[in-house]
Amino acid sequence: MIRIKLLTSPTCPYCPMAADVVRRFAEKNKDVLAMEISVTTEEGMKEAVKFGIRGVPAIIINDRAVMLGVPDMEELKRMVERFREN
Repeated sequence: MIRIKLLTSPTCPYCPMAADVVRRFAEKNKDVLAMEISVTTEEGMKEAVKFGIRGVPAIIINDRAVMLGVPDMEELKRMVERFREN
């Protein structure tokens, strides 16, 4: 199972685009569990601190890989494939 956490902020203009990419990717890949977490919540702030994230949108894959910004579908697929191979 691949777990994707998307850290967002309500004031971020790019976060809805990142959320759309992650949502569509998870819908097409049944082994992917995706969740959106706002950094304005306690859980979101803990995740940001844990991974040293200072900006959003940020994508955390399997609690290891961190990607900042809005990925395109292919970019996200390439990152996830690395975890499927392991």
